[in-house]
Order: sequence, then structure tokens, then C-alpha cells
Amino acid sequence: MKKNCLRFLGAWVMFLLLAAFNPLLAQQSKDVTFQVTLAEWYDLYIGTNSVTFTDIAPTVGAAPGTVQIAANENPVAVRVFAIMAPASSLRLTVTAAGDFHSTVPASTVSWTVSGSGYQAGSLLAGSAVSVGQWTGSIFHWHEGQLNFRFLRDYVNQQPGTYSITATYTLSKV
Repeated sequence: MKKNCLRFLGAWVMFLLLAAFNPLLAQQSKDVTFQVTLAEWYDLYIGTNSVTFTDIAPTVGAAPGTVQIAANENPVAVRVFAIMAPASSLRLTVTAAGDFHSTVPASTVSWTVSGSGYQAGSLLAGSAVSVGQWTGSIFHWHEGQLNFRFLRDYVNQQPGTYSITATYTLSKV
């Protein structure tokens, strides 16, 4: 029995010695590839979804003409955020769906701006008008304000309540 135990123990020691030097039982390694896809991100914030103008009476005794009426919501905060390829440009446009009325074109609404890259302009029915444009870095954060005005024409604009929808679009150019 002792001989069998010694033989077994000897065989086990021999196996361990051979295993330690056998390349088949040596340490193995595996490579793992990690991949991440980083998307471009765009966000547009406009401080209101409705802009209103309160009509004002023409000056008595003066020949009726035109007057600029400020929006009740002025100033309207606007913020553009984007993460994109560094060689790309970012553009904010607005497109009016149509005119208010045959006597009240969309172009009677105009805006002035504050903030780097923002541009003053007027609405156009069915055409995109630039509100801002930026080029440069990967990270874009542009804050500004829009001050809307309505051009009231007392001679040619028919009285009534009118509305239009304008769509702001932020895109990579």
C-alpha cells in the first residue's frame, strides 16, 4: 500500500513538473477590441412657442402710415447646442408656412438679435431665412435673444385676426 501511495505521489509530482514546463498548459491571452460610436447631437431651445402682437391705434391728426409693433414676449431667449465634426458648420433657419393674409405678408414679422452668430431678418412665406450660423469647434453652445417686430400698415392691411406657423430648423451645413 505504501508503494502504491508513493507511486501515486511520484506520478502526481511528475505531472505537475511536466505541466509547469509544457507550452500547451502555459498562460494564454486574448485580445478584446472595444468600439464606441459617438453621435452628433443637436438641440434647439426657443423661449416661447407663441409670439403675439397687440395692435396700436394710429396717431390722430397724422397721415396713416406704418408703425413697428414689438412682440408682447420680447425678448425671446434662443439657445443652440451641438456636438459635431470640427470642420462642419451649424445653421439655424426659419421658414414661414405662408402669409398671414393676402394683405398681410409673412415678411411683416422681423427680428433683431443679440448673441454671437445670430442674424437679424424677416420671415418669408415658404422660404428658409437664416437666423444664425456658426463654424469651428466640436462643441457649440450659442445663446442669444430674438426681438420680434410686426410692421403694421394702416392703409393696406385688412383688419382681422391672423396667424401663421414658422418652423425653426437647426442643421449641419
